[in-house]
Amino acid sequence: MHSVDKSSTLFLVKKTPKKPERPDKDAFKEIFAQRLFEARDDTIFSQADVGACIDMVGNSYGKYEQADSMLPVAYWVPVCEKLYIDPWQLLTGRPRGVLPEIPPHLRNPEKRARKRA
Repeated sequence: MHSVDKSSTLFLVKKTPKKPERPDKDAFKEIFAQRLFEARDDTIFSQADVGACIDMVGNSYGKYEQADSMLPVAYWVPVCEKLYIDPWQLLTGRPRGVLPEIPPHLRNPEKRARKRA
């Protein structure tokens, strides 16, 4: 299993009294899109549901603009921490819709019912 690089994670400590400085919008999108691409490449995240995360590139800057006097948005947090990983896949190792193998002692319910009778 790949280890997650947490070196660029921002820890939000306390509110800033003034409006945070904004990154350049185009540079922000480019860096964010590149991080998303890298996170999908050759890792466990290549099987993650990234469909909903593609739109995050546009939305995140809008949220940043609304931040006002709140905490600066953590736009350098690694994208892999933002990706949704299906718990089913983590538990079974298979995508949703593919059932795990039934253990042999549970495979034939009729036989089990006859044994009980």
